Amino acid sequence: MRRPTRLPRRSAGTITALLGAVLLLGPTACSGPAPGAAAPTAAGTGSAAPVPPTPVTRTMPPDISAMLLPSTGADTRWSQGLDTFSTLTGNAAVRACARARGTAEPVTPPAMFFRVMDIPDLPFIQAHGFSGGFAPGESATGSAGAPGPPNAEQKQCWEESKKTVQELKDLYAPLQSQWFSQMASLRHTPDVQAAYQRFNSCLAEHGVRAKDEDALFAQVDQLTQDGDTAATTHLGEVYTTCMAPVEAVREPVRAKQREDFRAAHAAQIAALSTSLPQKIHEFEQRYGLQIAFPTP
Repeated sequence: MRRPTRLPRRSAGTITALLGAVLLLGPTACSGPAPGAAAPTAAGTGSAAPVPPTPVTRTMPPDISAMLLPSTGADTRWSQGLDTFSTLTGNAAVRACARARGTAEPVTPPAMFFRVMDIPDLPFIQAHGFSGGFAPGESATGSAGAPGPPNAEQKQCWEESKKTVQELKDLYAPLQSQWFSQMASLRHTPDVQAAYQRFNSCLAEHGVRAKDEDALFAQVDQLTQDGDTAATTHLGEVYTTCMAPVEAVREPVRAKQREDFRAAHAAQIAALSTSLPQKIHEFEQRYGLQIAFPTP
């Protein structure tokens, strides 16, 4: 499958939460697909409370570029929904294939909303913490299926499902990847680097023993695995407070860059305004899905 040339930086906490859930299932074949998720409890103790359902909206954005070129944290909810829909489509495709072949449905990875670190959604973090949460219908147990290494027919179904997801990804991923790469490069500009120095000082002022953002997320990783939701909630509050000045510097720059990017890629975006919703609707009808976008 062709992938974007550069993926956006994801929130470490959401990735850890997913991996912790996956680990609870035990080992699977290295050559097989990612295993399905058990209830999202702490990997180390199994004592954390289940992650509550993520609130969503089913309404597509009026401007398709919001899904492709997010410039604010709130905008990234649209791109999260689009990325998650591709996972749901792949899961649905492999299960449909297995049923058609008369074999057991393989366990599929849970579709989750992964936030973009270079465009942080501060209101969402303030309300829900660092976990992006499961997509609707993917909550506690993930997808039912037979554990263990996939058989030959299941492997073929996985290959077919990749082709299906490719149909969707090929429409928007190359353009979106260019945009995310441009957004990531802002981190290295002098104004943003200066703002990050203030961010690091802010962490210390709030008693957080982390030298920078990466170290903060390392703490979030560990606390998530330990099931310490009170501590991760506190870190989320500190993070939003300290990151707000950084975003105050970046948001105007991102807004201007999006105007320029849209002008430079106007023909592609115009074409996607028709082709992308059509493809989404096609897969919704084929697999009984409905795209969803996280809301605060």
